[in-house]
Amino acid sequence: MGLELFRKYKAQFKARLQGELRYIYYKTIYKNPGRPDRELVISIADIKMAINDRGLSRQSREYRKIYKKANTVIDGTFWEHVRPVTGKSVKLIGFHEHFVMGIAWQDTSLFKHYEQELLEKPSVQGCSNMHSLISLYEEKYDALYQQLALEGIKSARHSADIEPIYIYIHADGRFVYTSGGNHRLNMAKVLGLKNIPVRVRGRHIEWQRVRDEYQTLGLLAFEQKYPSLVNHPDLQP
Repeated sequence: MGLELFRKYKAQFKARLQGELRYIYYKTIYKNPGRPDRELVISIADIKMAINDRGLSRQSREYRKIYKKANTVIDGTFWEHVRPVTGKSVKLIGFHEHFVMGIAWQDTSLFKHYEQELLEKPSVQGCSNMHSLISLYEEKYDALYQQLALEGIKSARHSADIEPIYIYIHADGRFVYTSGGNHRLNMAKVLGLKNIPVRVRGRHIEWQRVRDEYQTLGLLAFEQKYPSLVNHPDLQP
């Protein structure tokens, strides 16, 4: 096993262990904590909010702790940084240009954006120049798109080689997309896929209280109080 692969598996093992310990702790304070390995299948159309959690992690230790963990209950100012998803992202536009219209990567709107970024940053997507960036997309992302076209977005549940796609769940149950998995999400949109498998990086403390009520009230009473939430993916067995 190579050193890089060993580090990857070590990090995954550590994250799973921490997740299990966190779950055990949450069971002492919540009636219905989420399982750390739970995977939800959600509608892409329901992703209408996003947060740059990676960017926030560079701003403060508090946000960095949130970004480094999964399946947490979150209160505080973190949620003030959630923004609505409006219009088409430059990545989605670029993917449509390349995969649907057949435009070469270097001529897409996305790569014009990357070209500008490389004037301001030392690297983009781990590449320090446009030639390396084009090669990356031709070798990695062209193949990924073909794979998604054949198989859809695979679950990370049974493969350590697949990086999970994470979401947050806001106080009212709305899904908040994170900084990771954007390539797969936008490819899925181009392909017209309807659903994606995700894991929960964090839940608003108010949403956790709703989960606890679901456990306490039972289905019939909960349906009377929250009729629009009964079929929420995060409340299903």
